[in-house]
Amino acid sequence: MHKITEKLLEKQDLDYKKFHSKIVPDTKYEIIGVRIPEIRKIVKGVKSREEIYSFINIEHFFYEEYLVHGLLLSNIKNESEFYNLLNAYLPFIDNWAICDSISASIKKAAKNKDLLYKNIIKWLNSDKVYTVRFAIVCFLNYFCESENTDNLLKIILKIKFGEYYIDMAVAWLLSVMLIKDYDKTASFLEQKTLPRFIQNKTIDKARDSFRIDKDKKEYLKTLKI
Repeated sequence: MHKITEKLLEKQDLDYKKFHSKIVPDTKYEIIGVRIPEIRKIVKGVKSREEIYSFINIEHFFYEEYLVHGLLLSNIKNESEFYNLLNAYLPFIDNWAICDSISASIKKAAKNKDLLYKNIIKWLNSDKVYTVRFAIVCFLNYFCESENTDNLLKIILKIKFGEYYIDMAVAWLLSVMLIKDYDKTASFLEQKTLPRFIQNKTIDKARDSFRIDKDKKEYLKTLKI
C-alpha cells in the first residue's frame, strides 16, 4: 500500500464518511471519509516529482485516492506534461465533487488561457459526462469575465444537453454570468432556447444570489418556462 493511501486511512472520519457518501451518491469508488483540510495537508506534503509519479502511476481504489491524484497534477510544472497527465486522468472522474475540486485547483494552468481554452473545447466534445462538466466548470472558474459573454453563450448552445450533471453545470455557469454580465445573459434567457430544466434552474440559482438586485430577480422569474 502506498504511503499516501496509508495517510488517508489514518485520517478516516466515519461520521464524515457517512455525510460525504450522501452528497456524492454517484461515485463507484469507496469513500474513506477524509475531510478536505486533511487531504490538502497530505497533498502539500508531497514535494518531489518522483513522489507524485509514484502515486499517480498505481491503481486506485478509493475516492480520496482519485481526489489526491487530481490535486497533485497541479504541481506538474511542464505544460505539455501536465495536460497529458490531466487528459489521462479525466476519464476516471465519476462524480461532481472531484470534478469541481480539480477544476478549481488548476489555477497555474489558467495563466496560459489560450492553451487552457483549446483544451476546454476538446473536453466539451468528450463522451464522458464528467469530462464535459469539467470543461464547463473551467469556463466558470477562469473565463467568466464579461468580455467573454458573447463567446460563452455561443458555446453553451453547442453543448449536448440531457445529462443531469452537465445540465446543472450549465445552469451554474449561466447564473454566474448573470452576475458578471446581466444584460447580455438576461437577453439570452429571454430567447428561451435552452431546455426547460436548464432555463429554470439558472433562474433559481440566480434568484438565490446575493449579488443580483431584487428587481432583476423578479424579472428573471418571468422568464421561466
